[in-house]
Amino acid sequence: MSKNDWKQEEHELFDGRCKIFTTKKSNGIYQLQIWLKDEGKTFRKSLRTKHLQTAMELGREEYIKISSRIQQGKQIFSEDVTTVVNRYLRYRQEDVDTGVIVKQRLSTIKTHLMNMLEYLHGDMKVSDIHKGTFIEYWNWRKKKTDNKVNDETIRNEYSTFRMFIKYCHREGLTEISSDSLEIKKFDRNRHVGNVRRDTFTEEEWEKIYKGMRTYCSRKNCENEVDYYNRQVLRNYIITLSNTGMRTGELEQLEWRDVIDYRKEDRYGKEREIVYIQVRGETSKVRKNRRLFCRDSLCFRRMEELSNYRNKDDLIFCNSQGSRLTGRQKQRFWEGIIEFCGIDRTERNITYYSLRHFFVTQRWKGGVRLRDIANSCGTSVNQIEKTYYHLDEETLIQTVLKDDRRKK
Repeated sequence: MSKNDWKQEEHELFDGRCKIFTTKKSNGIYQLQIWLKDEGKTFRKSLRTKHLQTAMELGREEYIKISSRIQQGKQIFSEDVTTVVNRYLRYRQEDVDTGVIVKQRLSTIKTHLMNMLEYLHGDMKVSDIHKGTFIEYWNWRKKKTDNKVNDETIRNEYSTFRMFIKYCHREGLTEISSDSLEIKKFDRNRHVGNVRRDTFTEEEWEKIYKGMRTYCSRKNCENEVDYYNRQVLRNYIITLSNTGMRTGELEQLEWRDVIDYRKEDRYGKEREIVYIQVRGETSKVRKNRRLFCRDSLCFRRMEELSNYRNKDDLIFCNSQGSRLTGRQKQRFWEGIIEFCGIDRTERNITYYSLRHFFVTQRWKGGVRLRDIANSCGTSVNQIEKTYYHLDEETLIQTVLKDDRRKK
């Protein structure tokens, strides 16, 4: 037993690696002290007892428990969430470097985690995250964005949070597992309503398709650079609606990805389509696929317009030959939507709405689900979950259909 200025009584366990003691202010209650060499910190804990033998037994149990965690590579002192998020992003950057995910995917993950940090407050300890921590995130995001964020976005954010917690659990930073996180239940009917609402009607698409001719004309452009960029974005939008490609995939499409042009007979008229490939390294799902663009006109126009025609050049690039920026896309989108008078009240109309529009039109046109899924680079199951209301509409049309009667 030893004494110092603040300790009244001290007992050593495990050759001094663990100490049980009382202080002048502890009122006889025993404390535990363990020096954590790897972390350079002292772990202290109240044993909540004045009985020496009980304290010694509790001290032994706690020391064994902590030693076991250390041997498993787990930390005893928890880090704040901000520090761990930054380390996690560096870890995911390695996935970009090795081609596991695309750069744009990492950017999305970072955006999701920044929202998480704002919700949790950056100085929160990772070990303080529990299974109910994110249960109110849904309502928080809705209020923060004045209810403008759609449900699918929040679902994707939850998915990112689970991946982050899985990483923390694997690194020994938290006892909670990703599977045990409680989240607000997803309302499927509400999601269907969002998909219906957040795409275009055929009338609205016709307004945009025709309106872009005027909006992108030279007389409405500030200069030649503005004219060039508007024409690129015009053809970019039409191609999205004709292929159902993701924006990131189309923005990384190069001239070498155009396999060939094909002439097809359609209702007695010759029509040219484009056979293109999507490289796995540019796709969200990291898989190569090939698909047809139902109209070659956009590609033919880009051949005439573009100053960048080498096989490794981007097809839909800006006037500098670089990838379209978010600011350029947003400015054009806001401009054309306003120019065409598209009502966006309580609607989240974005470039992604063009993918919804493609799927909707192909389904209504009688294209098989598997063919739509293959063209879009997704699964039949995902198409069915997202667009099952279209199947209901098809069934209704089938039951009401009677070729013997005229409308």
